Amino acid sequence: MSEPKRFLGEPVPAPRLAGQTILVNLLLAVFGLFFVLPMLWLVLASVDAAASQQFKLPELTLQQFALALEPDKIQALVNSLIVSLIATVVATVPSTIAAYSFSRHRIPGKQGILLGIVFLSGVPISILIIPIYQLFEWADLLSLMPTGVFLGATAIPFEIYVIKNAIDAIPVDLEEAARIEQAGMVRILLRVVGPLCLPGIMAAAIYGFINTWGNFLPPLVLVSDTAQQPSPVEIYSFMTNNVINYGAIAAYSLIYTLPIILLYVAASRLFRGGFALGGAVK
Repeated sequence: MSEPKRFLGEPVPAPRLAGQTILVNLLLAVFGLFFVLPMLWLVLASVDAAASQQFKLPELTLQQFALALEPDKIQALVNSLIVSLIATVVATVPSTIAAYSFSRHRIPGKQGILLGIVFLSGVPISILIIPIYQLFEWADLLSLMPTGVFLGATAIPFEIYVIKNAIDAIPVDLEEAARIEQAGMVRILLRVVGPLCLPGIMAAAIYGFINTWGNFLPPLVLVSDTAQQPSPVEIYSFMTNNVINYGAIAAYSLIYTLPIILLYVAASRLFRGGFALGGAVK
């Protein structure tokens, strides 16, 4: 039986690579287990009266959450929220202004400066912690708010890079039209550029918030008052020399992740809209 004729330009169907598809799916499933199993252990251990490192069915109890919701643990969550909000504001506001300048103005050596910013965004905080501690101790700043300012400053290079790319996508014609209407620089930044690049600003702000929320070493070193320690440090109170309360650690970790989950849920509607410029003319 002869094969059917094909017209000129008709696309030839690609051969089915069933074996490769199955292999890729199996590899993805294996890698997925590496992420799912720890999270499943976390959930099961948080309600297990005899939680351990083993993955097993729990002896159901809510005692672990009672330990995780003690007043000092809640205060640590509040401290984490305070230091993260301070760092987010300190990083995002100047980063937005700097990103607008890099995007719209002619700055001598701008490309070199931007390369330096990209390099600085990859410098780990841990290599700076000793001189920063000495500086904080000399200035008597070993407390929560100065630590938040420091952590916010460390996020500025990356946030500048993210926000600048968002501003670059906005047509300059919109700003020129606003100048024709006698709008000043501040008004253009707040009423034209700001709303249009809001997804980029929010992405940078979320990065700054999460970067501070999960930081362990700087608060441990730079906050001398134990009552001001945030959650990443406070979680070690469940560990003693002889006993590690895995169930309480799991319960506190679940509570600790809730603000981040709520943050993503709140911002999902904004990100779903993307960087569309619909309505910009108005």
